[in-house]
Amino acid sequence: MKFFKRLPVKGKELIYIVVALIIGIVIGTIIINNNYNYNYLGTAADWASAIMSFIAIIIVFWQMRREAQNERAFYIENKRPHFSVERTTVIHRDERILYDEGYIDLKTLYEELHGNKSKYIVRLTNISDNIVQSLKIKIDYNGSGTNRYAFDGLFPKQSILLVTDDIIVGGLDPLEIWIKFKTTANEIGYFHFGADLNNNFTKYFFVKGQEPVSVYGNDLLLSKNNYLIRKIEKKFKKKPSYKNITIPKEEFEDLEEEIGEKKD
Repeated sequence: MKFFKRLPVKGKELIYIVVALIIGIVIGTIIINNNYNYNYLGTAADWASAIMSFIAIIIVFWQMRREAQNERAFYIENKRPHFSVERTTVIHRDERILYDEGYIDLKTLYEELHGNKSKYIVRLTNISDNIVQSLKIKIDYNGSGTNRYAFDGLFPKQSILLVTDDIIVGGLDPLEIWIKFKTTANEIGYFHFGADLNNNFTKYFFVKGQEPVSVYGNDLLLSKNNYLIRKIEKKFKKKPSYKNITIPKEEFEDLEEEIGEKKD
């Protein structure tokens, strides 16, 4: 039974058809070999016709099921998000800030970003046209710093700012981000971003479900019991911070006014 459950959908469907064919052949053979009353039970041709009709019905249902699965798979694939990551010192109006202990107020954050500390924050953007239902984020920076965040409902083209507890320096120390996300099609995926002095890289991992979905490029489709998925999942065991704030219009305007006064 466990072996059957582990079979892919195509393998199960093929077994159903073969079993139905065998049952039909066995019943027909028993009737013919035992010389039953053909007038009552029908001729061998009648039985052959009935068996073929039965198999044809199974095949039709199989094809309909396959088409439904393919449509569902296409829907799932088209609901996948894509992300961009950048170090930045720029804050935009109405952006959502995610933080743990590293955010006091907008003015203090701005001074840290543009003062002698040369602090950077991370902007994460959903560059797709799809809503991300939920995210859990783990960011490792400067070789020793780690912060964790959680956020629900990231809209298309929306950005969120990740404020870390310690200073992120720009382009000098390694930065690594892992994101566990759930799409509106209920597909679970992971996004990996890494950056150091020499290069950047990104990779997506998707958890295989019942539908025959595909992946493209260097993305990976793995079962939930795969050792790599289990290893990635361990990164999200610790409790994340759900703290976040949207910059109020008035606070942003006050900051812009103060910056303008200082420039004058």
